[in-house]
Amino acid sequence: MTGRWHRRLPFDADHGKEWSERWEYQAQGGRTIEFDIRVRAGKPLDVLALKGVDLGEVRDYSGFLRKTAAQLYGAGADVRRLEACPLCAAPLADATPALTVFGVPYVRCRNCTHVGVGARPAPEVLDRIFAESDQHSSTYVDREALQTRMSQIIAPKVDWCVDEYRRRTGRLPMTTLDVGAGAGHFLAGAASRGMRVEGFEKSRTSRAFAKEVFGLELREDDFLHAACTPTDLVTFWGLLEYVARPRDFLAEARRVLPADGMLIVEVPRVDALGTLVQAMDGAVVARHMDPTTHVNGFTDESLCTALVEEGFAPVAAWYFGMDAYETCVQMALKLGDPAAFPALAEFMPALQAAVDRGRQCDDIVVAAVPRAD
Repeated sequence: MTGRWHRRLPFDADHGKEWSERWEYQAQGGRTIEFDIRVRAGKPLDVLALKGVDLGEVRDYSGFLRKTAAQLYGAGADVRRLEACPLCAAPLADATPALTVFGVPYVRCRNCTHVGVGARPAPEVLDRIFAESDQHSSTYVDREALQTRMSQIIAPKVDWCVDEYRRRTGRLPMTTLDVGAGAGHFLAGAASRGMRVEGFEKSRTSRAFAKEVFGLELREDDFLHAACTPTDLVTFWGLLEYVARPRDFLAEARRVLPADGMLIVEVPRVDALGTLVQAMDGAVVARHMDPTTHVNGFTDESLCTALVEEGFAPVAAWYFGMDAYETCVQMALKLGDPAAFPALAEFMPALQAAVDRGRQCDDIVVAAVPRAD
């Protein structure tokens, strides 16, 4: 069994954009390990420019995901029940129900609080679905949203990584390895800052986009068994929710990183407003807790437990999400009125800012460095 986490922070921490906290991990045997964390909340995003407001398209994509889920998990499908939590290895015999999406149950580990699909297809089946599906990659290869994605999503992430790396080392990162690189957006942003970049990506559609649009040759081989040279930054942007054994990727990153390297991990947070909305009866799920790809839903505790147990020390965290967008979409769909969404959308920036500062958001990025001990 793993230890427990606590955080110490000032009462007024969530009034600012950035602040400092101390996170404490009570490890097995009673030893307490302390981590000083630089915390950021919020990331401005014109989500309407990125995703549009076509509720019919949301329903259609949700229908595609539901159909895919039926193929993966329905009658006659070869699914295997998890016996142990993929983050802390605790037995899942007494795991508690968390939510159900497309008839697929997610369960919560009683030990580290991690949430995941309790009975899954073989990893190679999920890998094949994602690698060969053009629709699963459609959001990331949208040319019309390219500039919005680069300026409002990628540039702030590159800046944050550079700032946190410089804060730790006193110098700029020179090399970046991105695993699960998608269509190459982050690597293109890092290259524009003068970094040498390399990436792994299984989706053929995303690799083709990266080559055509950014001139990037992404690797399609397996990061866990590939030869990689030491690099300043290893980044997992929305990767670990897809994989059967997330800690294998953390362990490999620990091997690739030098002593002054940094790992950046972005994962969906399951304890979030967006998740609660999607768990309601009649919700139309088209992102976030989607069991056709996202078999893991993380908590701060489960992610940081895995990081520490694999030899990392968290040093920074960034909270943000798309919960306000999710809420407004579900409300407009429930009302059955396409005209409702533009009116509701006026509340999205203020609502999301409050959700981010209150850490009820559906996304987190953590920066971690190799531990000396």
